[in-house]
Amino acid sequence: MHEKADTSDTAAPRTTIGDLFEREPPRWGVRGDVHLWRELQSALEAIELPASRWAFQRVVEDAWRDATGVALNESATPLYVERLDPGHGMSAGQVSPAWWHATGMMILLDRYFAATGNSP
Repeated sequence: MHEKADTSDTAAPRTTIGDLFEREPPRWGVRGDVHLWRELQSALEAIELPASRWAFQRVVEDAWRDATGVALNESATPLYVERLDPGHGMSAGQVSPAWWHATGMMILLDRYFAATGNSP
């Protein structure tokens, strides 16, 4: 007697940049980062994964700049984005370029490499 393999836990392959945002990081830089993460996920949900790491990083960085008005590498200090402010908390509406550069982008790149089979 053969048992069927349980495939209910098998995730569908990630095919868009937005798919890489599906699982949120356990920690954020400041309070606005979670809202920006979700906004970028939505903005990039239909963009297919590029063939190269550099093209991938450029698309994410361009989306970050479009969402914040500042290039990701332009500042290391948190910046305020009014639409990301839910109205509570000391750092509400602030996003951390330093967190995005050092942590958020590294998480996304790791997921990009896993999804594409490319190596760093």
